[in-house]
Amino acid sequence: MVVSRLVVFSFLFIAFASCKVKKVDVNEDNLIPVVVITDLYHPHQDPGDNFDLINAYTIPNIDLKGVILDCHNPYRNKVAHGVGKGLYQDTDGPREPGYIPVQQLNYIFGKNVPYGVGPFTPMKSRNDKMTHLSEYEGQGVELLRKLLERQKDPITIISTGSARVLAVANNRYPDLMKSKVKKIHLAAGTSNDDSDFLEWNVALDTNAFVSIMQSDLPIALYPCAAGMAQKKEGVFNAFVAGNNNTYYYLESMSFIPHMPNSLKQYLYYVYKREATTNYLGVLDSTFNNDTELFNRPQHMWETAIWMQVADLRLIKQENGEYKIVPQTAVQATDSVFREELTPSQIKVFESGLLTHEPSADAKKYVYTRNDPKSYQEWMNLALPTFYKSVRNVKQN
Repeated sequence: MVVSRLVVFSFLFIAFASCKVKKVDVNEDNLIPVVVITDLYHPHQDPGDNFDLINAYTIPNIDLKGVILDCHNPYRNKVAHGVGKGLYQDTDGPREPGYIPVQQLNYIFGKNVPYGVGPFTPMKSRNDKMTHLSEYEGQGVELLRKLLERQKDPITIISTGSARVLAVANNRYPDLMKSKVKKIHLAAGTSNDDSDFLEWNVALDTNAFVSIMQSDLPIALYPCAAGMAQKKEGVFNAFVAGNNNTYYYLESMSFIPHMPNSLKQYLYYVYKREATTNYLGVLDSTFNNDTELFNRPQHMWETAIWMQVADLRLIKQENGEYKIVPQTAVQATDSVFREELTPSQIKVFESGLLTHEPSADAKKYVYTRNDPKSYQEWMNLALPTFYKSVRNVKQN
């Protein structure tokens, strides 16, 4: 379950003069090394996954080290059978791991970010090292190992799919994970126990979720679904906003045509569910002005992760404008939306359900926001501005 969430700041971005790139100096000491694990498919299952990855390339203080693709085998078929509890029988396949979107973004931003795929099938137990994997399906776990070993400073991991790659890596290389993982920002779970609802990312691999949550690794949990207190009759918990989950509803994607051409083409390719061989060539084409395709809403979940990792704030300025800015750019006259990571004791059941309570001495964290309704209102006003502000892209 992934989301559109792009936060960018023109005063930190790459400026252009006569279509030539002029780089703005960025203090390398402030860069945050990040690995992203995402259930990104091609063609998409949720176009929010494609938006999510744009963040990794555009937020100035994010140093993207690698992308690991987390895919569930049944969804590689035209009709997904045997998907498991908490998942739906998708009839909109087939699809494969999202190598093409990663290559497109590497092309657009002039990067060579390494990527690999994780195991297609769930773990058989919490302690499963999945030693039976082929080199192909093991490449995501091995990529994570190599990145951790090579990186001098601990790495921040953002996970917006299942926890399978994380759990297998921890079962295989516990000392490496303990010493080189700064924090895992995990989008998964239902905020406090609800016996009737198993959240999507947990359902993808329940053993993996339980395994990683019961580990001693530093974890910040961002529940995707609301718990019992916010549950609404007739509405899936994943589409209900609560104080401890991250969901909100973006009313329109109509700002996309105002983005740079290559990103418009990238997103047009996504929404049209294209599968053509010239997937790089289309990025250099002139946008065909088919704006109707983007007159649609988008369910959003993971904006909060990027905000916390990059130390960003959602604000309302004195002049009434809503923006997302670095914490260091907040002014005394700004109203700052309150959201934070709360130290919490988290109890995870074998079913994948959980409960959590604030605890000052806890070593794990749960996302908290004080007003989900206002959060949605502010984000609808702030987020489009940042999409339209992107400048550090390939120019046609």
